[in-house]
Amino acid sequence: MNKPSFEEGLLQYVEELKDESEMTEKQKSILRASIKLFAEKGFHASSTAEIAKEAGVAEGTIFRHYKSKKDILLAVVAPVLVKFAAPFILKDIREIFKEQAEKPFKEVTTELFRNRLNLVLQNEKTIRILLQEAFFHDEIREALIATVFKDAKEMVYKLIEAKMDAGELRRLPSQAVFRAVLHSMIGLVMFRQVLDPDEFAEYSDEEQIAYTVDILMNGIGSRE
Repeated sequence: MNKPSFEEGLLQYVEELKDESEMTEKQKSILRASIKLFAEKGFHASSTAEIAKEAGVAEGTIFRHYKSKKDILLAVVAPVLVKFAAPFILKDIREIFKEQAEKPFKEVTTELFRNRLNLVLQNEKTIRILLQEAFFHDEIREALIATVFKDAKEMVYKLIEAKMDAGELRRLPSQAVFRAVLHSMIGLVMFRQVLDPDEFAEYSDEEQIAYTVDILMNGIGSRE
């Protein structure tokens, strides 16, 4: 069975909200419409009028529940990061580390990069909400750091330190190694999706992952 996409999971999360005293059907409709439009058009390009139309409510209804469009964003994203997004994003990382912890660091990193790239490809629109708005809203950035980043960092640190103890990696500050891994992974995704997708397509995703991991492990200096 295929796992639900991030957007499908978000919508399911809205449906399953239990606090009916604070979450009416109209509010759920507003949140569903907001998730759809923010993912398709971005936060700044989506108007409250469009949200109201998509939700099937009057625009004034939105402002009875939320003071502004930003309040809608925070009502959707901040709680979801804590209750849904973090487990969704981190589950595969935990499974990779559990299943591949005994394998060489290069193989674990390759599987991690492959998994993260696939996650973005399958959930591009919704993940864009999280990443783009984290730059503009402190509340979202802080929630993202406190959930996804914090837990992922701890897991990767443990793997790095174990591989150092085993003599597989050089004895360097764990923070520096983690930063190098993270930068490589973000660069891979950014060039694939945003910065230069046409040139990236010269090689397959698997080849690009292999090159990225090879450079991470061996650098770019000549070995001759």
